[in-house]
Amino acid sequence: MRFPSVSSTYLILAVCLLSWSSLVLSASARLKVGKPTIVLVPGAWHSPIHYKLLTKQLESYGYPVVSERNPSCNSANPTAESAAKDAAFIRSNVIMPQINAGKEVILAMHSYGGLPGAAAGKGLSKKEMTAAGRPGGIIGLIFICALVVKEGDSLLSILPGQVFDKWVVPYANGQLFVDNPKQVFYDDVPSPRDQLAVAALRNQSRASLSTPSGPPAWSDAVYDDRRAYFRTLNDRSLPAVAQQAFLDNSAVRWSINNFPSSHSPFLSHPAELALWMAQEAGRFTGKRHRNRLVS
Repeated sequence: MRFPSVSSTYLILAVCLLSWSSLVLSASARLKVGKPTIVLVPGAWHSPIHYKLLTKQLESYGYPVVSERNPSCNSANPTAESAAKDAAFIRSNVIMPQINAGKEVILAMHSYGGLPGAAAGKGLSKKEMTAAGRPGGIIGLIFICALVVKEGDSLLSILPGQVFDKWVVPYANGQLFVDNPKQVFYDDVPSPRDQLAVAALRNQSRASLSTPSGPPAWSDAVYDDRRAYFRTLNDRSLPAVAQQAFLDNSAVRWSINNFPSSHSPFLSHPAELALWMAQEAGRFTGKRHRNRLVS
């Protein structure tokens, strides 16, 4: 019986190791591609902690979620804040780290977050990144009962008479808070979840709500069929009729979900909101969401 030579044995082992390494690298590459990262922009007075239930639901579907509190919330110098500063922070500190890592991004925004969030995403679509020879980029926009405003608008400028609602409480130092936030934000949120949410609210800079927006990403044709809006029908903060006016005045196409909730579906109906977001994400990626959790 003839046995392979030592050199032949080493050659066979080398080929096997190379084949195994290729399989490992291929699997690793697939894992790195994964699902897009959801960048979640909070609304006024709110912080990422308010969205933890939603975040956990989305992560259970395999979507990484990143979120940071806007500088205008709980600011030590509220008069120095602005919508433009919020947008610059979201862009450089939240969106760009994901794009620089080559990741696809879904930009999700709640309430006021729709104003600086949409401005922050301007020019960062995957199509534009690809044209610039860079990987990654934003593949879709999700608005959760959020502002859809044009360049130069502010939250204050679009209000009737350019006057804040009666539930907005002004302070002399340039901060704003909320009267009866349970009713305004969390009308259908169960206890003690509603109480914890109220306790986590922080002052909001008046200047951030009265300074103009930059050009928004949502108006760009690159997002045709890649814009989604979660319209909250029982909203006491941003009424459904106002949300519909945003959509009508935008003059672009939206995928709209009309849902019977308050201004905070991420607390009252996190599972339903996460499922809808996952379905929209599947539409953006061309991969149908099958409602399967990641173990």
